[in-house]
Amino acid sequence: MTKVKRHQERIWALQVLYGLDLTNTLEEEAARRRIDFFKEERLLTGSYYFEELVLGVVANKESLDQEIDQRAINWSLERIGYIERNILRIALFEIDQGLPIGVAINEAVELAKEYVDERSAGFINGILSKERD
Repeated sequence: MTKVKRHQERIWALQVLYGLDLTNTLEEEAARRRIDFFKEERLLTGSYYFEELVLGVVANKESLDQEIDQRAINWSLERIGYIERNILRIALFEIDQGLPIGVAINEAVELAKEYVDERSAGFINGILSKERD
């Protein structure tokens, strides 16, 4: 297994989740197939953090989406773009797993800047910065 930075693994998780979400197949079996294909394409062997992220988001999709819906005042989940929605899911999942909130927010904002734009980064920051109910 090659040593990969966590930021890169978040990018990989985002890519896999984006594809699953776009095709409306955010299910464990589809996620496992997509992960295997992704690893095969990149000649990755062993276990990687991005797998945990993808499978964790898929397994907890309902509760993560409920939390996004509660935090995103005046925004329905369907109105949030695929990339932004999956960045939020990853960040909230990582927070639930014990990643410090500040680190999760920073990583999510960086992903948004890289893959969307500054406005989306601000939107994601605003949602993640809200207090949990």
